[in-house]
Amino acid sequence: MSSHPESRENAYMFDAESTAELGRLMRLDEVTTECMGGVFPEHPDLASVRSALDVACGPGAWACELAYQYPDMQVTGIDISQTMIRYAQEMARVQRLDNAHFQVMDATKPLAFSDGSFDLVNARFMIGFMGKNDWPYVVKEFARVTRPGGIIRLIENEDGGVSNSSALEKSNHLFTRASYRTGRALSSYPETAHFGITPMLEVFLREAGCEEIQRKAHVLDFSAGAPAHFSHYENYKVGGKLIQPFLIKAGVATQEELDELYEQLLADMLSDSFRGLFYFLSVWGRKPA
Repeated sequence: MSSHPESRENAYMFDAESTAELGRLMRLDEVTTECMGGVFPEHPDLASVRSALDVACGPGAWACELAYQYPDMQVTGIDISQTMIRYAQEMARVQRLDNAHFQVMDATKPLAFSDGSFDLVNARFMIGFMGKNDWPYVVKEFARVTRPGGIIRLIENEDGGVSNSSALEKSNHLFTRASYRTGRALSSYPETAHFGITPMLEVFLREAGCEEIQRKAHVLDFSAGAPAHFSHYENYKVGGKLIQPFLIKAGVATQEELDELYEQLLADMLSDSFRGLFYFLSVWGRKPA
């Protein structure tokens, strides 16, 4: 097993037990999967996959959809939040998905699975809780629990999106600056406007021993009038409040400054002239057989 970095308290940028955060993640998961073209469009036929692990599964929407589409596949979701896992378990029960299982687990610690437990390991948007020094260890843990010939997929973004709103651009800058100050951003520039994670995903997979590494970029249009506009507006409406304690604690803004910026951001997004694009990158590789 690879060595673990210095132990630290897991610190999600948002309140992991908040029901408002649960709802936000449900909407975000739905539009992300739709934007990508499905649960795993890189491999349209997953009939040969017997078991899958969804890391930081949140409320479990992706894992449940995978379990629904492939009833012969055993799907496991893990998350540090008890609220998220309880919701995911109930959603699986209501949908009668006996092949979907969820448990509370910290993805930055050694995973409680034996070597080669899964054919597929999926992890989306871990930047919200990962320290910059966690990545090599965590991805190597993914490789440990992946069977030979199995697939590991990582999906991450660099910021909250590019737009014609000065309020959104400033919000992104505060977010990434706070990430740098709290040891999350991989960029070495203190005034960074990006997390610096997407160029490193292939590196982490390669260092974990993966081969046949591929990547695909995705863009979500959340401009005024676009299908994803309302859900992304709600994402910022809820997330913009939930992220404030993190930004204040990081010392990048005061409550008064954040409240003013928040109101301007929502007003900008409701304007008919608003234009916004959210970019994210999918990178996947195969563990040698």
